Amino acid sequence: MIELLVAMAAGLFLLSGIAMSYTAIKSTVVASKELSHAQEVIRYTSQVMTRSIKQTNEVPEVVQAGGVGIALRVKQEAAHLACDGSVPSTEYTEYYTLTNGYLTCDIGNGPVQLLRGLQALAFSDSGILISIKVTPKDLPKQFGDGIQIDIAANRLVLKGAVWQKPLDASN
Repeated sequence: MIELLVAMAAGLFLLSGIAMSYTAIKSTVVASKELSHAQEVIRYTSQVMTRSIKQTNEVPEVVQAGGVGIALRVKQEAAHLACDGSVPSTEYTEYYTLTNGYLTCDIGNGPVQLLRGLQALAFSDSGILISIKVTPKDLPKQFGDGIQIDIAANRLVLKGAVWQKPLDASN
């Protein structure tokens, strides 16, 4: 009888260890999925915004509301890839904003949903440097209130490069 009680106690001890291991593994899997989702949201947002900002020939405009950059307006030349995948034959303006958890873009044909899973999106600028603060849904706490992506409008930098403007030989 005592042997049976000892075996039951050992079994309960092992069972509780397995339950604790399962709980720890499950929370690790959930955290891993949250990180994976956040990484994908940030990667795609960075890819879309980088393409748009780097191919423009004009300084992108941050649209403000209440002191917060709620949207980004980027003018593009004809025959350049647009955010919706088309290649317009005339000049157009891409208008990026957050709508009901979606990153949307509008080039004048109505907004197109590019990405879902965003909790917050804010824009700011410093000359030709555009900062985008992206907060994916379920972002782990250690990342605070979002990840900042900084993108420079390279074409504007190259436009003003010395090698494109010949130096005056008399100097």
